[in-house]
Amino acid sequence: MIATDIATMNIDEVRRELAHTRAEKARLAAREIALVDRMNAILHDPTNPCFVVAEIELMEHAGSSSREARDTVSRAQITNSAPCMGAALADGLTTAAHIDAIGRGLRQAGDDRDAFLAHAPYLAKRSTELPISKFAALVRDTVAKVCTDDGISEFQRQCRSTYLRSWTDHDGMVQLRGQFDPVSGAALVSSIERRKEQMFHSGDKDLPVDVAAGIEPNDHRAAHALISLVNSSGSSRGHDHARAEVVVHVDLASLVEGTRVATARTALGSDVPVETIRRLACEAEIIPVVLDGRSAPIDVGRSKRLATAHQRRALEAVHETCAIPDCEVPFHRCQIHHIDYWENGGRTDMENQVPLCTRHHHAAHEGGWTLRLERSTRAVTFTPPSR
Repeated sequence: MIATDIATMNIDEVRRELAHTRAEKARLAAREIALVDRMNAILHDPTNPCFVVAEIELMEHAGSSSREARDTVSRAQITNSAPCMGAALADGLTTAAHIDAIGRGLRQAGDDRDAFLAHAPYLAKRSTELPISKFAALVRDTVAKVCTDDGISEFQRQCRSTYLRSWTDHDGMVQLRGQFDPVSGAALVSSIERRKEQMFHSGDKDLPVDVAAGIEPNDHRAAHALISLVNSSGSSRGHDHARAEVVVHVDLASLVEGTRVATARTALGSDVPVETIRRLACEAEIIPVVLDGRSAPIDVGRSKRLATAHQRRALEAVHETCAIPDCEVPFHRCQIHHIDYWENGGRTDMENQVPLCTRHHHAAHEGGWTLRLERSTRAVTFTPPSR
């Protein structure tokens, strides 16, 4: 129940109402899960035979899409394995996204599932305190601690789960849907991003950006970058091929000394077994971003306006997302921003650059917000213009 008319709410009232809405959504999600459990009980009750398929019931009677129905059924299975997460959801203290993160952890744990579930009470408590991005990272770290196979089983599962489908929709547009293991996906995204950067820096002279309403120019470029890569594959006739790269964040001891850890992490945020990285290093172009605490700044002063490839790698090693606190837009969807503007004499140096998502980049320029960077910690403060 909204106590105040939304049109008259101040920001504190909006935030309180959002928190209330979050709790109500959690309770509704928990109720749907309880209904799925009841349908499963009816299905397996020999005294009350009734053929019930939970996904179909959710689509027909709850108005769920097929994806939403599958997610609800999956959450029912997860909360049956981790009842403390289900209780937190029913109390409105966590979210369905946190339940999904636990589900990913269970899949990644594989044969070490029971060891992972031993941490469920702690994870349930933390799920009520952490935003989803930080909670997902905690789940990944927990999996890494309990796994005994260096993450190889999970990576093999991801390889087997890689696919790409295509179909033509009712408007005649060709649709693609797929998913890729972390290494293949990182190489594909890297190739698309590099070709997209080439298009942007050329001023889009080969393909002017003319997009329909609702289409982001960079998304338009990405689509044509993929088409360009496909058209130029297998031939070097007049094409400047974008080189595929896999950027991997791994600590120095694991890479050089062979110290055993569960996983390394790609720049796109996917976990990959260290043994897989060592194997691929013999076969492909792998760029390790080694985090040993002694990395030297990469500075080019006023000689270049745009961030170099080496600077972008160094920045994504310390900023997984937009530099603004609590913004969850991933690094590869951000633009590199000069804190002291280039046109005002700012340098293209690491100490003057941070990644910003489109919304915060516009706020910094058109909105007049001020950024300050703590050089030692790379913590950013973002303050609105004075009125």
